[in-house]
Amino acid sequence: MLGTGLEWVPLWGLLALGVYFSSLLALSFYRARSATLSDYYIGSRNSTWWLVTLGMISDSVSGVTFVSVPGSVFSQGYSYFQIVLGYFLGYLIIAKVLLPIYYQRNLISIYSYLGERFGPFAQKTASVLFISSRTFGSAARLYISVMILHQVIFSGLGLTPGASFTLSVGLIALYTYKGGIKSLVWTEAYQSVILLAAIGFLFAVLWASAHDPMSAVTTPRIFFTDPGKPNFFLKQIFGGMLITCAMNGLDQNIMQMNLSCPRLRDAQKNMVTLAFVMVIVNFVFVALGALVRQHYFTAPIAPPLNSAGGIALDRTLSHLTLTLLGKSAVMTFIIGLSAATFSSAGTILPAIASSIEIDLLPSRLRNRIPVRLVHGLAAILILGLIFLIDWIGTKSLIDLVLRCSGYTYGPLIGLFGLGIFTRIRLRHRHVPLLSCFSIATTAWIDFSISRWFHGYQLGVELIAINALLFVGAGLMFSRERPSGPEASFANA
Repeated sequence: MLGTGLEWVPLWGLLALGVYFSSLLALSFYRARSATLSDYYIGSRNSTWWLVTLGMISDSVSGVTFVSVPGSVFSQGYSYFQIVLGYFLGYLIIAKVLLPIYYQRNLISIYSYLGERFGPFAQKTASVLFISSRTFGSAARLYISVMILHQVIFSGLGLTPGASFTLSVGLIALYTYKGGIKSLVWTEAYQSVILLAAIGFLFAVLWASAHDPMSAVTTPRIFFTDPGKPNFFLKQIFGGMLITCAMNGLDQNIMQMNLSCPRLRDAQKNMVTLAFVMVIVNFVFVALGALVRQHYFTAPIAPPLNSAGGIALDRTLSHLTLTLLGKSAVMTFIIGLSAATFSSAGTILPAIASSIEIDLLPSRLRNRIPVRLVHGLAAILILGLIFLIDWIGTKSLIDLVLRCSGYTYGPLIGLFGLGIFTRIRLRHRHVPLLSCFSIATTAWIDFSISRWFHGYQLGVELIAINALLFVGAGLMFSRERPSGPEASFANA
């Protein structure tokens, strides 16, 4: 990626990365002093709500968002913003529906609710779905971010891609290892400040150097009205709402941060505030992409190409920054991408460790297998998946991550929906089979529907189909009538 005149980037980029990570590590270790298991799991429920809100910005804006969303404007306009509007509705549903349930039961793992409501197989299935989805999603996000850092910094220092992946995952595991949520609340807030400053600086530089910045930002189309396309606005708004309910409200990763607030009211203020903030932040990202696109149309540089000869959308922002915007913008891009990368991946390790420890391990083993050992093993698992993604190859990772969530989170929505909105009991031993059925059937529909309906393509509504299949199969084949104490709980 680096051309003539950019020989300074690897050394100075490594220096900037070193200063940034050293400060992050110092803050993490300072907050992790004398950390207990309660601190690791939920910060002893002592986190300040606005600090959690600030930290969740960088957790929601992954490295994939940082590089893929601006690139998506080239081919899809502002269609991603339709999904963002759905995100907004999803955050409000989480605040009003899900958080009261979690706080009422004083949960550490949100899947314990399903254990109480249906039985242990439901709890374990939910945990497996979460872990499988989040480990793959985190690996995919890390892959593209670390590949760009590798091309910009590490390759110039003689490191192989494998060494770059290993180094990055190792650093993330290191700063999250000791304190868990107690330190993450502060480190995520710190990284959000860095990330927002980087986005603001890059936007200002691109705006100042654009030929007609106002036209660039206001020209792309937001709403798409062809019902047969994946970017139809109703599908994307509804799908974005479901994705947020699933990937935030039914996700141990995000809810663990929320549950560190001392009171339900604080957690609800966090979610509602985050809903408004993320609309603004994501609009800046798509507007950034519009400015990047205009620069390629007007400046004497060609966009980066992929192996098929098309525009490498995920590399448009980084390529333009390195080629045209100067040293300050290059260093800002490196720091901003690092903040997005470390933040979105950092919170997942305590969440996976907590879910394995509480939801999957038998009670007799919980005291024998330290949660921080599980933390380290989760980091190794994510690293292995990154190597697998690198070996397989991929195109647009943001589409891949959203599609993956549609397959894995559908049964979670179905389970929680039946638990919260009905009094129905399921045979909990059937829940793994119901999940496999809904996922497999959803995949079959996904691959066949364009043939059935003259080119119709599924988009983010995939998750709704998956959830409905789970609910339908559960009602038809696994419903049981509650009796005794279970009936009292179901009617509560």
